[in-house]
Amino acid sequence: MKMGSILVVLVLVNAVLYGLQAVANPPDLIKIQSAVAKGAVCLDGSPPAYQLDRGKDEGVNKWLLHLQGGYWCTTVEECSMRMNDSSGLGSSNKMTSLYFTGILSDNKELNPNFYNWNRVYVRYCDGSCFTGDKQESLVDGPYYRGGRIFYAIMDELLKLGMENASNVFLTGNSAGGLAATYHCDTFKNILPLSTEVKCLADASFFIHLNNPSGFVNLHGSVTYLPLSCTSMMDAASCLYPRNVVPDIQTPMFLLNSAYDTFQVASAIRLPENSDRSCLYNLTGCPTAVLDAWINFRTKFLQEVTDLGNLSTRGLFINACHTHSQSEFQSKWLGDPDSMLDNMTISEAVGEWYNDNKLIQLIDREHIYPRQCVVDASEPYACNNYTIGASYLCDVNQNKSNIPSVSHSYDRVERKMYYT
Repeated sequence: MKMGSILVVLVLVNAVLYGLQAVANPPDLIKIQSAVAKGAVCLDGSPPAYQLDRGKDEGVNKWLLHLQGGYWCTTVEECSMRMNDSSGLGSSNKMTSLYFTGILSDNKELNPNFYNWNRVYVRYCDGSCFTGDKQESLVDGPYYRGGRIFYAIMDELLKLGMENASNVFLTGNSAGGLAATYHCDTFKNILPLSTEVKCLADASFFIHLNNPSGFVNLHGSVTYLPLSCTSMMDAASCLYPRNVVPDIQTPMFLLNSAYDTFQVASAIRLPENSDRSCLYNLTGCPTAVLDAWINFRTKFLQEVTDLGNLSTRGLFINACHTHSQSEFQSKWLGDPDSMLDNMTISEAVGEWYNDNKLIQLIDREHIYPRQCVVDASEPYACNNYTIGASYLCDVNQNKSNIPSVSHSYDRVERKMYYT
């Protein structure tokens, strides 16, 4: 990165951390009432919804679609609770408009590659990573129609101009990143051959999932999981990206931390009577817990790099102790601790998408997680939808408690990979 770029990043760090940048009003929440007749409904039967900020200038024919995250529900009871929750993750009737930040921002300085594109926030209300398709349901729900929701919203966007797009970028974080993975190739097929389509999955390369069989059976997800996988193995196995990503033909970027808080919280089992704070602060943790951290990282890196042909696949795997990085401004473009090879996430993704460069960056030197920027403004930072990231609620957390080592990165040489 040039010195000028470094100075810009440092300025942006101060702007992000101290709230100096102006924040525009969030785009309106748009509900697709006509989708109800097609059975494309949220868990409670309400219509699917999205937010759209129109592109301008050279971005007027370019579209970025970001799929909202929020885990999933695996039982009728969980889905019933979810559809009545005030978060809106089960009902568009309970949704409020959300601000566009990070990869969705309209500020050129904060999102230089996509700020003037048509940017769409596809809201998540089905609890199935946009895969469900079940006919039977109780009269008052829950309804399991996530796959129908995805394509009902896509049909709407095609009519609004996406059918004439020169470029489309399908992205998502957490459950939304899984959805971007599952739908990547089929989504490309609904667009003209002339449209350049790529996908990004943020914080969704799960190596451990809770009750995948129950999830698939409850939602009827097999219909919308990739046929390239379900034709070879059981549908529950096809929830794991390691079994899906190798067969994806559309260029794809994997953005993740090797110490994803959501995964660590669900995968690492603490010894009896251990302080759960060991999941967030390694100081004083038993040796068995420290070993579990390192073993998780080792297994994660093995899976994410053993995916077959990497010629069009982007990678940005840092060691930040966090979950989801693309839609939060401080991580997308701001925090130096989130950078690899002097590149912000924003710069890496932008070069990969717009310049067709092979970006594959992995932090292999930070054996322990890095306490990157703490952003208490993140949605769900202090509730159950960010399981394993409760430290975000303490904006004064001391970073010095996390062991550190010198900066050194495993980098595949960036180069042009398209003819």
